[in-house]
Amino acid sequence: MDKRDLIVGVDGGNTKTVAMVCDLAGRALGFARGGCGNWEVVGEQGAAALITEVIEQALAMAGRSRREVVHAHMGLAGVDWPEDEPRMGEALVAAGWECEITLENDSFSVLRACTPAGHGIGVTAGTGVASAIVRPDGEKYFYGAFTDLGGGFGIDGQTLHAVIRSGDGRGPQTKLTTALLAATGHESIIALVYDLHRNHRSVSSRVIRPVVFATAAKGDPTAVEIVTRYARQLALCATNLIRRYGLDQEAVPVVAGGTLFTKTGPLLFEVFQRGVRAAAARAQVILADQPPLMGAVRGALSGSGKESPDVWGRIKEEMAAKGWLREDLGLQAKGEDDAEE
Repeated sequence: MDKRDLIVGVDGGNTKTVAMVCDLAGRALGFARGGCGNWEVVGEQGAAALITEVIEQALAMAGRSRREVVHAHMGLAGVDWPEDEPRMGEALVAAGWECEITLENDSFSVLRACTPAGHGIGVTAGTGVASAIVRPDGEKYFYGAFTDLGGGFGIDGQTLHAVIRSGDGRGPQTKLTTALLAATGHESIIALVYDLHRNHRSVSSRVIRPVVFATAAKGDPTAVEIVTRYARQLALCATNLIRRYGLDQEAVPVVAGGTLFTKTGPLLFEVFQRGVRAAAARAQVILADQPPLMGAVRGALSGSGKESPDVWGRIKEEMAAKGWLREDLGLQAKGEDDAEE
């Protein structure tokens, strides 16, 4: 009979799904990457199949088998409501998984990865925004959605509005105009608006967001206001949880994660940090330095009953040395030219 001495962490999102295999001593053995793991997009069976494929690839790298996995922890986009966990659990069992599996929304992963003891508050800002808390006794709560304030969709819209209003006189002049027109290739605001309305074009978030954050970094008042407004909304996500759980006098860890925090420069985080500390002066405000997958690995380690500071520390050291997650931290893959870092 195979010895069950492996844990698996999975971070399943809308654009990518990543999995890592470690042993109970903290050695990182295998890693793999795949596509969308959100069941709302690809269906339960599709998500279970994709997750299984990615884990199997990680196990193959490790030279091990799924029979040796004692616990798998998965932080998955789309696991939003109580009925979603059993839905995905059944699909994974049907896919042949027999080990213990814990499932939760992926918003919990960033705080598990980055807080000292694996509990605290996490605010994740990307295309949407999500806020989560894990209490020392294991109690969990999260909220947030694409429709909430603080996510990238809102920033996209506010930036377009600012540029259009600067052109027709309803808003102040802003350097966002020149930057956005250069990025989209339009000759004028009128040409941009015509393309949006008459030609039903859209401007990609991958174009808009670098423009607004780069322009804010240069001190443009309109761009600074857009970034600051959303930073305050993100801080409210955290301070609401602080008030809800009576943590205003505690040194609660508060992690800021997601691409809007980690890949846009310091302004968003600085305003967020001030907002959180205004409500809880002792709060430990942390800019995420580990990708969500590490939170899933920590969840699996905890679920196995083998978590300890030494083992968790070893996993982090091994991951830093192997460089498997450099892409998820916005860095180049290990072995590439590091001159620009």
